[in-house]
Amino acid sequence: MPVKVGIITTGQSPRNEYVSFHTNALKALGLDVVVTEKACLDGLTRAEIAEHEIRPADGLGIGCYVHNTTPDDRRMGAGWEEIFVVQSWYLERAQAAIDAHVAEGAEIILMCCAEMYPEGALHSPVPLLLPYQLMFDLVRRQAEARGKLKLALLLPTEWHIDQDRATWKSQPWMDKVDAHFGIGIATGEALDQLEGEGPYDLALIWGYGDGLAPHDPETLLEDISKRLGCPTVTPNVLNVFNARTLISPAWAERIHVRY
Repeated sequence: MPVKVGIITTGQSPRNEYVSFHTNALKALGLDVVVTEKACLDGLTRAEIAEHEIRPADGLGIGCYVHNTTPDDRRMGAGWEEIFVVQSWYLERAQAAIDAHVAEGAEIILMCCAEMYPEGALHSPVPLLLPYQLMFDLVRRQAEARGKLKLALLLPTEWHIDQDRATWKSQPWMDKVDAHFGIGIATGEALDQLEGEGPYDLALIWGYGDGLAPHDPETLLEDISKRLGCPTVTPNVLNVFNARTLISPAWAERIHVRY
């Protein structure tokens, strides 16, 4: 029987690139899966969503893509618009999406969002992966092992740069991290800002799915690693690899052994 994997996207569906990425990546790791998407803002009109939009300067928010008749979005194409909504309201919608996945028999749930949430804001009786925790854990452990880590953080847009800076500075282990921020992933501006300050020990994409959208550059991650001189990690890849360790059957390690 295929493993039922639930993914949660921040805006409206369908995000076909997310469904296909998680399906094919997990299959490449030896799993038979069925990936189902729940989008936090599905079922709402554009006017209803607008009631909860917020300017980044006015409080904590979440970036998301919704349907609209605005000019084509740079990354998603026709019929899409990127907006910013109040985090507290979004979290209510996210919890409802978790509950819906659980009711439908999902065996593991992956949040497709890199933002940090308040502790205990979301709960699930099945494994729930929150990418910000995975990214924090990766950086913390490397910083502690090395004593110092030079980190490049690439942000999709300047919308919530202050929120993102506060997120990373809030962590006590950041005194061991020399963090450099670049803004504008898809446009290449982040690379232009960061390249002259390298090389780095590690680069993180602080935005879920950057590199997967229909109009993202095909060589985005390769270009980042090459120009910054370091490994580049995305939250979606961390989600997939951590999900694999939490799904049965266990990965068939012995097939890779040669005697």
